[in-house]
Amino acid sequence: MAMKFKLVTRKNMGPDQKDIPEKKYAQMVCGDYVPFEDFLEEVGDSTGVGSAGSKAVIDRMVVVLVRHLRHGRRVQVGELGHFRYNFGSSGVEKEDDFATSMIREPRVRFYPGKALRVAKSRTSFERISLTEKAEEGDDDDRPVIE
Repeated sequence: MAMKFKLVTRKNMGPDQKDIPEKKYAQMVCGDYVPFEDFLEEVGDSTGVGSAGSKAVIDRMVVVLVRHLRHGRRVQVGELGHFRYNFGSSGVEKEDDFATSMIREPRVRFYPGKALRVAKSRTSFERISLTEKAEEGDDDDRPVIE
């Protein structure tokens, strides 16, 4: 199934912005939302472990993942991919002027595994009109322009 998108008008931030102040850009239209409980039930049913067992494993996985990330480790999570922290800081001229308070809050970086990379590369796209989007019942509270 193709990922749906619509075209929206936005300010042109490119080098030709003086000649063309606005351009059309693709914006993804999200599909259905899958609640965590439904996800667990589907995983549990297909593995024979049940949704409670799947939730227990995922909950524990988060605890262990956080522990390793806090120690600066990269964590491989099977075919899902791997996680690591990444951070930056303000710069100083002299080494003695640097303080750890200048380090910005770390971000979690996720690098997808092979299955996700392959799936991503095989993604197709389908343009929808604004009227189709409204008919699909998208719960976007912004007005539809026709």
